[in-house]
Amino acid sequence: MARSLVEVEEVTGKAAYRRFVELAYLQLRDEPRWSAPLAAFEKARLDPHRNPFFEQGDAAYFLLRRLGAPAGRMTAQIAQDDDREGWFGFYDVVNDPAGTAALVDAAASWLRERGCTSLAGPASFAPTDDAGLLVAGFDVPGTTGRSWNPSWYADHLEAAGLERIAGSEQPTWRLSAGGAPGGDIEASADVERPAIIGPYADPRLLLAGPAGEIAAVPDVTGAGSPWAMAKRAKKGGWDGCTVVRCDGDAAVLVPAVQAAAGLAGYQWVVAPWSPDPAVPPETVHARFLMGL
Repeated sequence: MARSLVEVEEVTGKAAYRRFVELAYLQLRDEPRWSAPLAAFEKARLDPHRNPFFEQGDAAYFLLRRLGAPAGRMTAQIAQDDDREGWFGFYDVVNDPAGTAALVDAAASWLRERGCTSLAGPASFAPTDDAGLLVAGFDVPGTTGRSWNPSWYADHLEAAGLERIAGSEQPTWRLSAGGAPGGDIEASADVERPAIIGPYADPRLLLAGPAGEIAAVPDVTGAGSPWAMAKRAKKGGWDGCTVVRCDGDAAVLVPAVQAAAGLAGYQWVVAPWSPDPAVPPETVHARFLMGL
């Protein structure tokens, strides 16, 4: 019997789980604009025994095969057993609309069985874990904390019946590091260290004050082996950083982290705010939704 062109399987067993975790690295490793997440962070958040999400939530992992070879992946998840809002995440796929449609069908079926009435994402796993899909600025390389994906990721979702969520757009600008500190914002040990950067967090970029909290992480894209990254981290040799959390007044917090980054030797900051509203954002990310 001839094998179907595209097939989706729910991940069970160590071999399939390993293929799921490694798929993005295999598909995008030759793409210079892609910023690979730290492997240890990716494994930790996909491990149900290590990610706090699974203390109340649940998820299924789906692996797409095209002519038998791994060609895409997607999770389906709910934050709590009684939620009616379903989510998808960890979405990567080859340039094949049928593959995305098959993944969406599998995720939607799993969520319907659990009483969900909608499918939204990507969120990997919580909505605060990432900014969604890149929908503008594809010529701009990603950074640690600001993902890059091919344009067909969003195109195929829309072809599969999802629509961009109005108001979900998250723009980012690349700003120069430096400037005068202000707003009584300073480095604080009380600001949660971003898990995305693992042991390479820079405490000088974790700030708090009356205007709120802001956290930025060094851009470790292309830094090489963990040993090489540790050497650069010790020397503070990163070119730029990315704001991954801004809880409060961005007009005060972003200039504060620019100033802190400049003092720490960084050259640029990717941020969700710009002092000049006339300047278009460098990139835009967004989320998508469909009813079930």
